[in-house]
Amino acid sequence: MTSDILNFRALSTLLAEEGFGYVRSLWHDTLSRVQAFPLLDLPVEIAISILRTATSGPRSGTYAALMQTSRQVATLARVECVPKVVVLSDRAAAISFFVCVSVHHGVGAGVRELWFLPALKSSDFTQIGPAILKACPNVTRLACLPDAVRIVCSDAVFRHTALVDVTLLDCVIPWEQLFATRHGAALFAQVRRLRLVSGPHPSPPPLGARFTALTDLSISARATTCVQPYLHHARFPRLVRIVATVPYLEWRGHSMGHLMSEPELADNRVCVVHCSKKWKEVDIWKEGPSSIWNLGATEWNARNGDNTRSVTSFQR
Repeated sequence: MTSDILNFRALSTLLAEEGFGYVRSLWHDTLSRVQAFPLLDLPVEIAISILRTATSGPRSGTYAALMQTSRQVATLARVECVPKVVVLSDRAAAISFFVCVSVHHGVGAGVRELWFLPALKSSDFTQIGPAILKACPNVTRLACLPDAVRIVCSDAVFRHTALVDVTLLDCVIPWEQLFATRHGAALFAQVRRLRLVSGPHPSPPPLGARFTALTDLSISARATTCVQPYLHHARFPRLVRIVATVPYLEWRGHSMGHLMSEPELADNRVCVVHCSKKWKEVDIWKEGPSSIWNLGATEWNARNGDNTRSVTSFQR
């Protein structure tokens, strides 16, 4: 294939000067010389390695495209190339994934990070939610509503022993109900990173609850009282960082830009992130430079000076 065909500006020039018929004949002549890559003729291990490389990139639709390429490719890639990060943010995605894990057992076992916040009716969630969560026992990071955590903690067998990063998004977080489940205390005893996004007056965990493994906490803080319950060392013995996120409308409209300077939060572990107007929870949930923990590090360094701590100290 000539470089002109890959250059859209050159292609438009050809169209203008030579006419569409010439370009079409050139295109067909090029395609006639291109041979299909013999993927299925390769040893299975090599073919799977190539497919894994293809699905490891940033394009989220690669896995779905492989499932539609051919039956042989779909069979090779279905379990071996399942994305490590799965985002189910609407009803269609949740139902599609539910059908996939229900028909093809083993697919969910490869999922490591799950954003499970689909717009489902309660009746749909009752059927779909448990099946998806049960099919993904190896997740290490989970973002969901409290109802999903209740499902995880109410099962007869506690499967999610690898889950160490939890994000809870709801107007009210029913802590008492979560800790009252069969495995509630066990789950929160193993969680190392916790992100809480609730209403304007969030209720703290019950006094008897202990988060013995928690090192990183992030909470949507509309007032200093949202953060204060988490400063007690006895209940959070290993907590080293608290990232308080102030919603955009709050700090713009109520002068909360100096939250860190207030005496109640004179704690070196706390840093504040002021949310931008385009703030999206799913974006800051994903690992990378824009994750909530790296944003907190940037804010912390801005307050304390770049030489005090590095951004990487807030990463895992």
